[in-house]
Amino acid sequence: QIRGEGRSKPILLLLHGGPGFPQMPFSHLNAELEKEFVVVQWDQRGAGKSYSWSIPDESMQVDQFVSDAHDLVQLLLQRFHAPKCYLVAHSWGSMFGALTVARYPELFYAYVGIGQVAGLPETQQVRYQFALDAARKENNQEAIADLTRIGPPPHESFERCRIMEKWVSHYANARYQAVAPSQMAWWAFESPAYSWIDLVKIPLGARYSFAMLWREIFYKINLFRQAPRLEVPVYLFLGRYDEVVTTKVAEQYFNALDAPRGKQLIWFEKSGHWPHFNERQKYRDELINRVLKETGPAPDR
Repeated sequence: QIRGEGRSKPILLLLHGGPGFPQMPFSHLNAELEKEFVVVQWDQRGAGKSYSWSIPDESMQVDQFVSDAHDLVQLLLQRFHAPKCYLVAHSWGSMFGALTVARYPELFYAYVGIGQVAGLPETQQVRYQFALDAARKENNQEAIADLTRIGPPPHESFERCRIMEKWVSHYANARYQAVAPSQMAWWAFESPAYSWIDLVKIPLGARYSFAMLWREIFYKINLFRQAPRLEVPVYLFLGRYDEVVTTKVAEQYFNALDAPRGKQLIWFEKSGHWPHFNERQKYRDELINRVLKETGPAPDR
């Protein structure tokens, strides 16, 4: 989906999270960005509109997603006769988004990571301990038994990952009311971009994508080692209550990151893992009045 009020506006490419959870059905929530950018929503390989039974399983690898992103950026720059674009990436998207920027910095004005993922083994350790500490504080015997039984990460089965996710979400929601699944579903039903068939593809694509990618993204990708330096301006948008990826590891990555053209960490004080949904006005203001003004092409500065 490509939308904007003028072809000469800077391109803003959004990489969704998941893996396999598209954000195109929610693009109407921040449609005001289309006044200042050509906003590109991309359903990645295996996700949403791009989900298909014909996708080769062996193509579901992080390097392939980096290659796909690179190919898409080149197509966009050619189509709009633009020298560079902005890359805004959420959650899982921020993992291969940072890798893409690290490999091809010449293609980007700036990088914005929302709910930045840096190293999931470290993140999972923090999340497990968070859930276990909360369960012990509450004396929740069911949670304590479940978490003790599966033990700390790394977890070698999807079932153990699912059990941990259950209790992390339970206690994260007790700290902060995240965006409810029912609200997400309603927003998706409202979307002019998605048909009923497309909506059915969302859970199918999410399940398939996670099943194909979880081992690689949990145990092989580490931005501390693989993207220690980004040669573009970097902005991290972090929700204060994000327990999905934990802000602790994201902060550690931010502090360790070598960003010679500058880096900024922007907190969203009323948000969890979805600051671009929880605090939509602030999200748009930061992109337009901070990122674009500080890094935009000459006519927009």
